[in-house]
Amino acid sequence: MKGLYFRWVVVITVVLIIGWLADQHYEREVRPITPEVLLLNRPVGTVRVIGLVEAGSLTTTPPASPGGSLLADFELVGERARVAVHYDGPVDDNLRELKTLVVIGHLAPDGRRFEGHEFDLLPNYGFITAAYLLAFIPLGLFVFGMERRVALLYTMIKDTTVYQPEANIVE
Repeated sequence: MKGLYFRWVVVITVVLIIGWLADQHYEREVRPITPEVLLLNRPVGTVRVIGLVEAGSLTTTPPASPGGSLLADFELVGERARVAVHYDGPVDDNLRELKTLVVIGHLAPDGRRFEGHEFDLLPNYGFITAAYLLAFIPLGLFVFGMERRVALLYTMIKDTTVYQPEANIVE
């Protein structure tokens, strides 16, 4: 039985390490920041900014050729701050006023404008995490209970019956 519990401690430890690494990846590369955080921290490199497209601020220039890039200027609004965005990227139907967007890009060297080159999906990670936990925790408890019962049954059968090897039947 000690082997059973040791195996499950190892499994749970591996799951916790994978969960911690996934959380670190989310914090470093997936989590969007608000315009307030963008203007306060002024990060260098590519970041993801989430905000609402200000009504009346969107101006677009359609692509010159099919498959060309769309040029758009708009204001992305957070709770307490706003940032001017210049978008130069593929045409996207999500770009419209009063729409919450995640814009991928970088802060211009002057620090007054965000230069976006791509839109991303809105994060809904709380729902996804809850769904995984609600599915995998009961499943893990069920598998642990079944493995424990099988180990106890194996021990009980081994202790109650005497092992007798099969006789070689030669015809």
